[in-house]
Amino acid sequence: MFDRIRQAFAGTAADADSTQGHAGPVTGAQLARWIAEQGLHSVPQPVEGHFDVGGEILGRPWRLEGSTSTRDYILGLELRGRADVDADPDAAVLVLNRPLRDALERHAYNAITDSLQTSVDARLPEEMRWLSMFDEVSWPELPGSFRRHFAVVAERIDHAERWIHAHLVSELLNAVEGEQGALRSETPMVLMLARGRVYLRTEHTRRSLSEIVHARSVLLTAAQAAAQHLPAPPVDLDS
Repeated sequence: MFDRIRQAFAGTAADADSTQGHAGPVTGAQLARWIAEQGLHSVPQPVEGHFDVGGEILGRPWRLEGSTSTRDYILGLELRGRADVDADPDAAVLVLNRPLRDALERHAYNAITDSLQTSVDARLPEEMRWLSMFDEVSWPELPGSFRRHFAVVAERIDHAERWIHAHLVSELLNAVEGEQGALRSETPMVLMLARGRVYLRTEHTRRSLSEIVHARSVLLTAAQAAAQHLPAPPVDLDS
């Protein structure tokens, strides 16, 4: 099932790469044309190469920004996304590529031991705190190729199983096993489900249109999976 789905998604990545033509960073004109073609809302940015676009998925808003990094582990520009999907607010799941997981785990350990702390420092980024608080999880249906490239950390494994659905697995694997896969597998990427929202962070390494297209696709695929498989519990009007 995963292979069939991945083949269906592969065309999207290939189209994005052919649009870019491997000619280097996307220009402002190319980005503006893509935004118009996709019918996205756009907020003008004063800095060349930065952008802020958004739309709706299942009637809820999403945003994707390209701007200066807000994390030490992301160099240069950062692609940062958020989708408000009204998923179960108790679901806490983190997906990140293995090179980043190893680096963050070492950094978090050093931050705690160097300061002789016995608890997790609240000043650490949320994804680093989660690595200290929650365990990595896996389940039989999760492909071995996915486990080689990505780590899944969660408070509850059932939330992770329901969110990391076949379409999302395929979307992430197509990036790291397709063209430019070696580069993308080393590029820092964090995908998080928390507080009923989906968050995405990744390095805008090549500053290409294909990276932007892929980031948007991952964000929306993750948002749809969260909304469909982890809906917020109904409100008890009698309580």
